[in-house]
Formats: sequence, C-alpha cells, structure tokens
Amino acid sequence: MRKDVGESGMQSSSPRTGLGIPQGALPPQSPLFILPYPSSSTAGEDPQQELPSPRISCPKGSKAYGSHCYALFTSPKSWIDADLACQKRPSGNLVSVLSGAEGSFVSSLVKSVNHGYFYVWIGLHDPTQGAELGGDGWEWSSTDVMNYFAWEKNPSTITNPGHCGSLSRSTGFLKWKDYNCGSTLPYVCKFKV
Repeated sequence: MRKDVGESGMQSSSPRTGLGIPQGALPPQSPLFILPYPSSSTAGEDPQQELPSPRISCPKGSKAYGSHCYALFTSPKSWIDADLACQKRPSGNLVSVLSGAEGSFVSSLVKSVNHGYFYVWIGLHDPTQGAELGGDGWEWSSTDVMNYFAWEKNPSTITNPGHCGSLSRSTGFLKWKDYNCGSTLPYVCKFKV
C-alpha cells in the first residue's frame, strides 16, 4: 500500500492502480482501457502528410478535384444566368478558384474542350460595381473567402471595368479578367455530388 497525499492534503492509504487511480474509484463493471497514443516521432510517418482526398464519382462530363466536381458548359450565358444554371446542381455555383493548384486544374479542364471563346465565366463578381475603394468589392458567388488572387490586371486600375470575372485565353485560362456581366460566355460550374 502507498501512502499518498490527496487533494485535501491528508495522507491516503488506499491502494492505487499503476495509473495513479485509487482502487475502487471506478465501478467494477467499467473496464479502463489505455491505448497507446501515436507520437509524431513514430518511425516512417510524416505528421505533416495530408491524407488523400476521398475518391468521388462525378457525373458524366464533369471531373473531380478535391471534394468537388467541375464541369465546363460551352453554351454561352450571361454571368447571372450561368451562376443560376450552376446553382441547379448540389451546392453548385460558378467556380471559385481558391488556390494556384485549383486554378491549374480549372485551366486544364477549360483547355481540354475545343471551343473558340477567349473568355470563360468564373464565380467572381463585384456587386458594388466598383464602389469599394481599391477594387475591394470583388467576391465569389459561392461566398468562399478570397485569399487567393490571380488577376491578369487589377480591375481597380482599369477605366470602365466589367464587374464579373472570367478566365482569359491569353493567359492559358490561368488569370482572371473583369468582363461585362451581360456578355454571353461559356462557364465552369463547381458542385458537390
């Protein structure tokens, strides 16, 4: 038997388990299982390694990237009509490009289809129509946060800019260009399955 000082400061003579828990502190029908916790120094494991994204099955004509499906539609629509068409799909909107890697994926998707357009709609728009100083009114129609920027030329530096975003063929469909929202263009949707 061990003599320990309890919370009250008095010595306790109750026997303890190997874990420092007094015997009898747990009901007899409650088994206590202690499982080893893997440390970050486990041999052969990289604690920073990302888990592979789950394999998703996208509808015919669309492609998977991360946890979303992406589809290029070549029948031209205005920006608002294109976004409304994308919203007919589960959690769908015009594509929000949130990283350079996602931008490269979208670029390859657009270039994989033979079309004669110089611009393709994405989910960028400026609902303030330039009223925000410094061009800060731009946002994604999906409400995703804008932390990544790939402007061909910042719209706040352009006279009479458009207030909807497109991908530009002259940049390999990698860079964004402001465009007149009423123009009809092909578009890329991003949605869940």
